[in-house]
Amino acid sequence: MADKIYRRTTQSSPILKSNAGKKARKRNVILNFRVTEQEKNLIEKRIELSGLKKSDYFIESCLYQKILVKGNIRTSDKMKEQLARIADALKECEEENFFGVLSGEDVIALKTILEMLTKTAQKKGGES
Repeated sequence: MADKIYRRTTQSSPILKSNAGKKARKRNVILNFRVTEQEKNLIEKRIELSGLKKSDYFIESCLYQKILVKGNIRTSDKMKEQLARIADALKECEEENFFGVLSGEDVIALKTILEMLTKTAQKKGGES
């Protein structure tokens, strides 16, 4: 009896219940990043003022706010890779039927790249 693990009397079964019949959690991916204590306090203050849950605030911030990107060799290489992949996908289909070829991910990448290129062109046009 001494080597037996204590089990609550309210626990009827040693087998854990499974979620086999239930739907999987909608948001099952975790994202983490590091901040300073000051940045943490500022972020928490903004979240509190927004009235949103933390997860909703981060999702809204990351997906729907304008982000300032300073061009460097890495960003231009990434854009070239994305555009090459999209161009390959478009070459595989007929000219009239582009809609079924691009995945949602490709459309988002293309939209982001176009926004970045438009901003770059506007800045260059304003400097002249």
